[in-house]
Amino acid sequence: MIDDIFHATFHFEDPSGASSCSAYYQQTADNTSSNYDTFKLAEALETQLAAPIVGMLSDDFWFTGVTVRKNYDEPQNAYLSSANPQVGLRTGPGLPSNNAIVLTLNQDTFPVKSNGRMFFPGIPEADTEVGTLTVAYYNGGVIPLATALLLPVDATLDTGSWQLGVISQKRLNLVPPAKDWPGAFAFCTGIAPSPIIGIQRRRRTRVIGAIG
Repeated sequence: MIDDIFHATFHFEDPSGASSCSAYYQQTADNTSSNYDTFKLAEALETQLAAPIVGMLSDDFWFTGVTVRKNYDEPQNAYLSSANPQVGLRTGPGLPSNNAIVLTLNQDTFPVKSNGRMFFPGIPEADTEVGTLTVAYYNGGVIPLATALLLPVDATLDTGSWQLGVISQKRLNLVPPAKDWPGAFAFCTGIAPSPIIGIQRRRRTRVIGAIG
């Protein structure tokens, strides 16, 4: 339903295991089959974002699917869309997955400290220069990904639509133990990719949508 809030996790497989990144979305238009919003959003994200994601991935990384969970309002089962794993299109080995593209998700509702961040793994080693991304890779791989993420996500063969956003953890947990999901959500108004490679401490988990 409109104003429902979802959490999407993007899954990757690489030579040393699995990695992921995640983002929040709020529904802005209802599906005709509204009982399947987690399925519809996971399917739509995989369809709309696969091309820009694999366009920036090293060819020893795979984009293996998207898991969507509903945080608010009426509960639904989580759904994993992993029907079409795709290998990265950039030639050569990638950096370890804790070396990430950092995207800052800007919003206008809360103080700047509440801006979000996404950490995408799969940076090709050949597209780096001493801790930074090359200009060609930044312009040709990272900017298209940021542009695609900011667009509305429209359901495949349905009427649902969702928009990327940010959750203010301070507002979310203002009156514990209650969670103020609608009050904590802010739509993303712009995405600022960093040319500097981010180092993130990642917790290894089982591979989702494994290739082999």
